Amino acid sequence: MFNPDDLTRFDGFDIIALRYKTVGDHEITTHVLIPSLLTQNRHTAAENGSASPIILRFHGGGFVGSSSLFPDFFALWHMELALKHSAVIISPNYRLMPESSAEDMLSDVESLWIWLHEELPELIASRTRGLVRLDTSRIITAGDSAGGYLSVMLGLSHPDDIRAVTASYPMIDLKHRHFTQSYEKPMVGLPQIPSLVVDLHLDKLKRGEISPIISSDDRGERFDLTFAYAQHGMYRGNFPTARRELFPLDRLEDGANFPRGGVYIWHGKSDSVVPVDGSIKLAEALRRSDEKAKVHLSIQDGDHGFDSNSKLDDPWMSAILKEAIAVWLE
Repeated sequence: MFNPDDLTRFDGFDIIALRYKTVGDHEITTHVLIPSLLTQNRHTAAENGSASPIILRFHGGGFVGSSSLFPDFFALWHMELALKHSAVIISPNYRLMPESSAEDMLSDVESLWIWLHEELPELIASRTRGLVRLDTSRIITAGDSAGGYLSVMLGLSHPDDIRAVTASYPMIDLKHRHFTQSYEKPMVGLPQIPSLVVDLHLDKLKRGEISPIISSDDRGERFDLTFAYAQHGMYRGNFPTARRELFPLDRLEDGANFPRGGVYIWHGKSDSVVPVDGSIKLAEALRRSDEKAKVHLSIQDGDHGFDSNSKLDDPWMSAILKEAIAVWLE
């Protein structure tokens, strides 16, 4: 179904892996994707006095699986956008469930944000012999599914420092029964996976047979666990309903704001993994909280991951991203 070895979608980029955080003796890394033309051509944007804008992209995988460079989950439009505008993509790993908590994961995202501003610009300048400079004042966030949740959450945490937020089929309404109850939930054509898959994993974790910290799943070896986790409503243990700071809808209700450039979301109307209702609720909540808010929701035909091979010039994608890109680059 997936091919973790097919990295052809990253052709045209230099890829650098960097540690941005250490928890105990566990290093958490991010991949930085730099258009190769910026490092191979002496007539670069850096030499012309300008710096590269940033696409800060969070991977999906249900908070349980996948990793920062898993190709099948890395939609092509990110690379198109970066090449078109000489932008740098930052795609981090973060601690995964069930070994870690939602708070751990969000702590990693905040640590990445600080590191991105305080250390990354100098590291990239050094690694590229001064040919690439980062413009940390021009950041657009992106993320699919679980990564869409992280993109939205970071936008709510740093509305004055992010130009615009994008999210593909984000996990927004985590109080919905889809995420908290166990019942038959066929997902993207896959059958129901027994809850025993989760139980056995948790038993191994308790016995110390599994590392207490996992922050990447490079080959997609945890996907059975990921789907079982979702199908049996295991998120209820990671997202206690009383913890309002873990839920985007509650944060909006409590007064949080999005960046001035707006929020741009797309979702498949037949999504079997993340119901489209959550994205609709987010758009409605944002419009209620701020009549002048820029919120754009595009509901398209298709299931989860429908945009994997979509292009920037596809009419629907061009329509929703045009304003976001303009705000990002201004």
